[in-house]
Amino acid sequence: MIKGIGTDIIDIVRIKNSIEKNKRFVEKIFTEKEIGYCEARMRREVHYAGRFAAKEAFFKAIGTGYRGGMGWREISIENDELGKPGIELSGRTRDFFKKKKFKNIHLSISHTREYAVSFVVID
Repeated sequence: MIKGIGTDIIDIVRIKNSIEKNKRFVEKIFTEKEIGYCEARMRREVHYAGRFAAKEAFFKAIGTGYRGGMGWREISIENDELGKPGIELSGRTRDFFKKKKFKNIHLSISHTREYAVSFVVID
């Protein structure tokens, strides 16, 4: 049974500008694992944007938005051995997820030259 859905689209240039203007932006939003993944890619901003959109879509899917003490870095977007993205939770965000008795998170990320989009389904 679906308990929540969320989607987000973001302008990649917006993320690129945030990275260039504010060094702390990356450290505030992304985990070390995510940073390692994105920094190893050409057009790193595309991968940061996709992960940012995924985090936003996740917050929409759980029905809270970004609040309640949950943190950006408590959501880590990680790829499996075939490249499929998934979400790993920690801290208050993981606790909230368990308290609500949510079971699974399904994630899709896509992008064009200009935009990154993400879709999350929670069952």
